[in-house]
Amino acid sequence: MTMLRALFLAAFLPADLASAQEAPSAFAPCAQCHSVTAPDGTRLVAGGRTGPNLYGVMGRPVAGAAGFNYSRSMQEARARGLTWDRASFAAYLKNPTEFLQGWLGDPSARARMAYRSETGAGAIYDYLRALER
Repeated sequence: MTMLRALFLAAFLPADLASAQEAPSAFAPCAQCHSVTAPDGTRLVAGGRTGPNLYGVMGRPVAGAAGFNYSRSMQEARARGLTWDRASFAAYLKNPTEFLQGWLGDPSARARMAYRSETGAGAIYDYLRALER
């Protein structure tokens, strides 16, 4: 991690993180499928392209990245008004398919994201918010 990036993270991430490196470490599994690219094209986190760009994801409707082919269930959740906030994000990361089934009330709902995490959602959420600043 460069010194400038470490200073940035220390300045913008919440004080309750154990270190400025906790959030990027928590995001590492996400980067296998997701990148974080600003609207001007600046790639803040070089990651995979299997998942949608996560820049600006917090606070926006689910299935909100332009040009990404979302599952039918994610599109339905968007149509019904689901947005990403700290609680929905954490619940989704625990079990994406189970979350969508419960939120939509549809046992046939499916998420394409296979990753699951019982911990780290808060650090990932804060990290993504910090990258937007």
